[in-house]
Amino acid sequence: MTPDLLNNLLRGSVTAVMNALLLFTLTKSKYGRNGTIVAAVIMFVTDITSTMYLYFNADLTAVSHSNLLTIILLGFLLKPLSKSSIMQWAFSYLTTMNVMMMVVILSFQIGMLLPFIPHIHSLSRLILFLLVIFLFHRYLLPLYRSAEDNWPIFSVLVICLSLMLAYPFYATTDIIATLQSYSQPLLLLVVLVVVSYGTIFYSLKRLNAMHALETENLSIQYEKTLLSQAASTMAQKLELMDKVAEQNNLASHDRRHVYGMLLQLLQQGETEEAMRCLESQLATKQPASRVYCENKAVNAVTSYYAEKAVQHGIQTTINLKVPAQLPFDSLELALVIANLFENAIQGVLRIKDCRDRVIQLSCVHKNRLIIQVVNPCTDDTILNADGLPATEEEGHGIGTKSIVAFAAAYNAELLYSIQDGQFRVQLLV
Repeated sequence: MTPDLLNNLLRGSVTAVMNALLLFTLTKSKYGRNGTIVAAVIMFVTDITSTMYLYFNADLTAVSHSNLLTIILLGFLLKPLSKSSIMQWAFSYLTTMNVMMMVVILSFQIGMLLPFIPHIHSLSRLILFLLVIFLFHRYLLPLYRSAEDNWPIFSVLVICLSLMLAYPFYATTDIIATLQSYSQPLLLLVVLVVVSYGTIFYSLKRLNAMHALETENLSIQYEKTLLSQAASTMAQKLELMDKVAEQNNLASHDRRHVYGMLLQLLQQGETEEAMRCLESQLATKQPASRVYCENKAVNAVTSYYAEKAVQHGIQTTINLKVPAQLPFDSLELALVIANLFENAIQGVLRIKDCRDRVIQLSCVHKNRLIIQVVNPCTDDTILNADGLPATEEEGHGIGTKSIVAFAAAYNAELLYSIQDGQFRVQLLV
């Protein structure tokens, strides 16, 4: 085997294998690393088989023509190894061809500058391919994926770049003379292609940043609206609870007068009149007042919704151990309890059997607050893809969104689950 033939085979082998590695860096292999290895073997065998005779005759111009045709045919052959769509695959394949042609041009120019280094063409191609693969892996792959997904926008540009790069290889009758005589125009062409791809990536980076900022602004706006609605609802509920508290105070004031009157009657020996007065008071329904926990805001909300549940014929089992002082605003936690309790009441009211209408609310404090609400649910109650209760009813779901916003704000763990007809919500703050 002559040295020239060895150099040609080595150069062709490096190009074929590195093309496969670059191609399956840009696209998604259906079979992982094994798919990349198979592609590299296919490209190597096909390239060497199709050009071996031409290498023996040292006809590098025919090799360049043959390689372009072989690469196009390999594009159809290797498509089943990729997860990408046909158009995405074509986009990546054209990009791989563009990189290959630029590497060939640059490696030939390097070989002209450093002819004294053995196998300089093969070595420079290997280094250039590895550099491109490294840049894609380290910096450019997310941007390239975005360009690939938006291939209709960039496909015309990529096709034009491919035609410009392929023309010197396919139209020439002497590839060596062309690479030598037109070195400067070819280098300018390489710069043009690199700048074009750079412009694509830079534009996508800016667009992605603007889209992320816009999404963040919309998210902030949405959360503000949600919190505003929640605050308005909470204010109405607190106002209602203030009225209940005022009624309790009035009832307490009235009881003091009654106790004074009873004492006076007993002192005067009017026992029968005192008994009639007591019977009258016992027949009057007194507003319930119960302390569930030390935290006033949470206790007020719990009292309100516990009474609301009783009015709907729903039994409640409540065990709250919420301290008076919390590392965050008590009203925010009270709003969460209110939404959880209200959602539970709405869910239980859908149960036809009144005997099953029970709501269990518990909250313990062990370094973290662990809140849990359990209630029976109907068979059609489901969770969506995000693990949240799915609802199609208009006006529903705002309470759940408020709970999710609270969990996100305080890095809390929120878990919804349905098992054996029981709907369970757990919140760790």
